[in-house]
Amino acid sequence: MTHIHRRRLAASVVVAGLLCGSATALAVPALAAAPSGKHTVAFKGVGTSGQGTALLGGSWLDQITRDEEVAFAESHWNWTAWNDPTPVADGSDQDQYQCAEFVARSMAAAGLIPGLSPDAPQNDYFNYTAPNGKVYDLLLISVLPQYNNIYDYLMDSGVGIDVGDDAAAAQPGDFVVTYLGPNNTSSHMGLVATAPTATDEATVDAHNHARYHYGYHYYAPSHLVELAPNALLKVIAWAAKYNFKGSVTAPHTAPAAPRGSHTLVGVGSLADPAGPQV
Repeated sequence: MTHIHRRRLAASVVVAGLLCGSATALAVPALAAAPSGKHTVAFKGVGTSGQGTALLGGSWLDQITRDEEVAFAESHWNWTAWNDPTPVADGSDQDQYQCAEFVARSMAAAGLIPGLSPDAPQNDYFNYTAPNGKVYDLLLISVLPQYNNIYDYLMDSGVGIDVGDDAAAAQPGDFVVTYLGPNNTSSHMGLVATAPTATDEATVDAHNHARYHYGYHYYAPSHLVELAPNALLKVIAWAAKYNFKGSVTAPHTAPAAPRGSHTLVGVGSLADPAGPQV
């Protein structure tokens, strides 16, 4: 996060706190350092009101959120694993750092997953307990009945809005979900890196295989999942509704997948049960 971004966000938090007084507590972002020294948005209690929320909102805050997502994606698209920055060649396999995890960590870098740092261990993404009490597997985009996957998280949190196949509307920080799984279910995803222009379509960064600025339609058939307006504020309000403290619970015992495998690195294969990813 840039110095200007930090100053703007910090100023908004101060103003909101002054306006809110003793109103109901709501978690708002405080710029706590991640292990890497950047990217994490932690949560601390500050009052809220309609006026305070309005001041915290606005297009500039949405832009910061999108910038943080994309900045992480642009600097991690070719990593070997979440904790191994060894670069792989464009189009190479990333068996230990697949597509949903890549997107989830980009979201965490922007504060869109309460309690998770982009540098958190992989198990914390595999067994993420959200403010609503549900356990999500944020390493998974495929549809398996035993799991709440990353798409479920986007919908339940209010962070994402599925607008169907609308390439012209894609903006940096939005999500692209490919539907090549069994019965046309979701099988892959990436993060929009650049917006469409008069001559070029939007581009997408993705993992497994490592892809940097590939055209939107490379991932067809797909849906665009837009980052919701005031997404960061929606997540903050969601966390406050359930009095979420920002902690990650102990790993749950995952049921066996009906096809393929989807277990933690070091325990078994992280192969996508819907088939190879692009």
